[in-house]
Amino acid sequence: MTYEMQRKNDFMTGSYLVTQIPENELDLNALHTIQTDCPDFLIPFHYKSTDGQIEFVYKIGSLCNLQYFSGDLSPEEYIELWRSLLGPLLECGDWFMNPRSFVLDTNYLFYDKNKKAVSYVYIPSVTGCSGFDAFYEMAVEVSKLITVSDAVLENKVLKAIIKDFNPVGFLQLLSSHVSEYSDVKECPAQPVDQFIIETEEPSVPLLYNKDDEMISILHEPGTEQNKTGRESGGYKLFSGKSKRNQTVQKNLQQDSMIKTEPELSYGPAHVTGKRTEIVDITQSTSILSNSPGLRYIGHANLPPSIHVQIAEGEIFTIGRFDATVGKRQSSFEFDKKTKAVSRRHAAIERDIEGFKIVDLSSSAGTYVNDRKLPPNTPYGLETGSRISFGNSGADYVWEIS
Repeated sequence: MTYEMQRKNDFMTGSYLVTQIPENELDLNALHTIQTDCPDFLIPFHYKSTDGQIEFVYKIGSLCNLQYFSGDLSPEEYIELWRSLLGPLLECGDWFMNPRSFVLDTNYLFYDKNKKAVSYVYIPSVTGCSGFDAFYEMAVEVSKLITVSDAVLENKVLKAIIKDFNPVGFLQLLSSHVSEYSDVKECPAQPVDQFIIETEEPSVPLLYNKDDEMISILHEPGTEQNKTGRESGGYKLFSGKSKRNQTVQKNLQQDSMIKTEPELSYGPAHVTGKRTEIVDITQSTSILSNSPGLRYIGHANLPPSIHVQIAEGEIFTIGRFDATVGKRQSSFEFDKKTKAVSRRHAAIERDIEGFKIVDLSSSAGTYVNDRKLPPNTPYGLETGSRISFGNSGADYVWEIS
């Protein structure tokens, strides 16, 4: 079932999401367990009952839309992001959760910059709101949004998604590549057939296994029975627990990371409705003339203008160049010495109402007319709006020619 998700912005408390489900569809087992021991991959929520409906309110807080983080990542970050994306769907049985109740729309995937992990919206409904098609579409969209500086790794990922994609095999592929990066956690190795349903076309893997059914849990959450049930597998939608001590042998040769394969043709610059193409802005860039953008009014030695040429539905990201990655990760990047600007600082998006700016949980903040924006909360721009990225002179005025 598809549930309507509404996003609301509050400039005192930040953005939040609201959705409703019929009261008779509420999954009490999952709800009680989450309340007792909420996993860190879920966005916290509270709920209330009104006229036969259960309303859930999810506070986004400092989390940012994953879409704002499109671009090249280091191999370590890239692997860890995929693990944080798929891991919760495999481990959710420990909380008696149903993977089909995760909202898999990329518009509602959020990223924690500090933990460097993905956070999900979860609707505790026995009906569920996502199937394998939504799962596969999410993986495809993320592969377009997020790229990696290692072409060999990226090509392996894209091929795995296109050909018989399943989460366990995919994580095993990442594990086979991880020996080059000692600080990346290894992915759990599990039998792939635990996650595949036998169908008339066995060559097509499905997300859910043959044990995919509701299990009645009658005892109260937090009791010894509940604990035993969780430790023995719990709600077996994905047949297994999250605590696994298996290791993966590291047998990848040292030269396997050399970029010998050509990069595939699609990436962030080609994603409609996600991010605009990366542009080069230098000190010699001309002042704004025929396009919307930012005109410099500060006192430091910074670019005099930032052109923001995006169509409706596109995103223009602003940050600071990161020498450790070696490639641009934002549509516009300040010099690496501009320390007050975060590597992923802010984004400007365009919709039917016009242009809006969003702070991406930057360390020094984003200010509009001397007002500090709450993170991940779009703020409408008007001609003459003064925008400051941090507090060290990166001050601009928004203009529309």
